[in-house]
Amino acid sequence: MDVMNRISRWIQLLAFALVCGVSAVAEIQSVGIAGDGEYTRITLASTTPLEPLVALGGDEALGLIKVQPSHFSIDPHIYLGEPVGGVIAYTVKADHILFELEIPMMVVRELDLPPTGSEVLYRYVIDLSAVSETRFLHAVRSDTTVFNGPPVLAAPSLPEAQTVAAVIEPTEAVLTEASAAAPSPKPWSLMRMTELAATQRRHTVVIDPGHGGRDPGALAVNGGQEKDIVLKTAQILKTLLEEDPRYDVRLTRETDIYVEHEDRVSMAREWGADLFISLHADAALKPHIFGASVYTISTRGERRIEGTANRFGWEIPIEDGTSEEVSGILEDLVLRETKSNSAIFAEDLVPELEKAGPLLRNTHRQGNLFVLLAPDVPAVLVEIGFLTNTTDSRRLKSNSGRTKSAQAIKRAIDTYFNRQDQMLASN
Repeated sequence: MDVMNRISRWIQLLAFALVCGVSAVAEIQSVGIAGDGEYTRITLASTTPLEPLVALGGDEALGLIKVQPSHFSIDPHIYLGEPVGGVIAYTVKADHILFELEIPMMVVRELDLPPTGSEVLYRYVIDLSAVSETRFLHAVRSDTTVFNGPPVLAAPSLPEAQTVAAVIEPTEAVLTEASAAAPSPKPWSLMRMTELAATQRRHTVVIDPGHGGRDPGALAVNGGQEKDIVLKTAQILKTLLEEDPRYDVRLTRETDIYVEHEDRVSMAREWGADLFISLHADAALKPHIFGASVYTISTRGERRIEGTANRFGWEIPIEDGTSEEVSGILEDLVLRETKSNSAIFAEDLVPELEKAGPLLRNTHRQGNLFVLLAPDVPAVLVEIGFLTNTTDSRRLKSNSGRTKSAQAIKRAIDTYFNRQDQMLASN
């Protein structure tokens, strides 16, 4: 897990914000875009922090993302990357940048990154993820005021020569009104970035087969116990993941033993887990209820995290010498990112589980579950079906049914970490 690296970046950003009350005029030097459609990243590089307002607009026929930095100008030799992924075109104007979307997408994360190492520029990163048309339109309605609001440009005396009004289309050459020098080389391809990131870092995945030992879990309607079914599924998933050199895979139990809930979470943190997946099979009083579901932490569960973390010593690592105020902010950022990544993985998992078998209605659910309480490990609990339903039980007691569930989870893990690798490469 890369918590310390993320915290170091946040410390640099917070230190800059505390020292500099108002930033100087930021000169945008490049606009880069990378992605595959399901996921797209926009990166704006500038001489000082941009601090933009970002809002969705448009309708089902034309999705738009408006980026309005304050106090900014345009480098006469700005590099404008080609639109790819979910961005079909964009326009750079004196007071904003407008991105046209090829498919409905939402902003899932914004990162304000300071210079690091050989990177001398500030970068504002906007991560987009494909969503349903209904969800997109709901987000547009929420952003209406910001999207249609007045320009936030606070430097009206910008020289006319620094204004760029170039519409960048996928099939057209990149043009600007003032370009005395050739643009810098284009970013590497998405595939190359992913390959490079994969060679640099392995991802630790912890699989937690629920119950075990004295705790059998749910009893199958046609014979069998949850603890055995989920252990066999976890072992299949472990084998699938170990075939991929990107993954370091751990099981919280490999035999029929009972592991306390707090020990399962502690193991994941000690192993430096990048993702924690607890496997279960559900039960219901009504035998006609069936289908898989995924749980992430609920609001009530979130309120337990601090007390539970203090009780079991699950401290978020903060560099020595960091002030109490900044430490509190950093811990909050880690908690938010953990919750966000848990939800992102759950959304990746739902459509894959549907390929393996039926889904429970409202598939992505929230729960106050102990194994989801780690403050710094993205975590989900997966119910692969109902053992009290004859069809689900028959499916999960068969090796082919368990394999399909494991394959579905493996595909979602690949999707999740492919996205993470792309983000790492573009940083």
